[in-house]
Amino acid sequence: MSTFDEYSARSLGFKVNKTARLIGQQLTHNFKSHNYDVSLEHWRILLFLWKEDGQSQTSLATSTQKDEPSVSRILNTMEKHDLVVRKRHPEDRRTNLIYLTERGKNLRDGLMAMGSLTNNEATDGINPEELVKCMKTLDKIAGNLMSV
Repeated sequence: MSTFDEYSARSLGFKVNKTARLIGQQLTHNFKSHNYDVSLEHWRILLFLWKEDGQSQTSLATSTQKDEPSVSRILNTMEKHDLVVRKRHPEDRRTNLIYLTERGKNLRDGLMAMGSLTNNEATDGINPEELVKCMKTLDKIAGNLMSV
């Protein structure tokens, strides 16, 4: 076994990243196979706007853990796809607030169903108690890293 194989077999980061990429690929496949023209980047922004519409680009960048230029680029594409619209903040003209369009709002139920389908596919055959323990462990790991 090579050094890389040994490392990747023991590396939490490697396994979590690989799993996240595979889940993302499956979610993208499910979107496409159900005729949703939405990328993973759009999905992440939509999730936060469905929770609270009218957020600033800065807030969305923080929530999605992306830099502001990346979020701006994603929002440009989302505007072209009629998912969101930018509006000037009424009290701070330097700030744009991002709002869902009717199309963006109407995609919620269908895309959330695709998210549930993907989660079910990813966790097929896993004991519910094991899954709860895994989720709690991942939350603890994230908490450790956020407090460093």
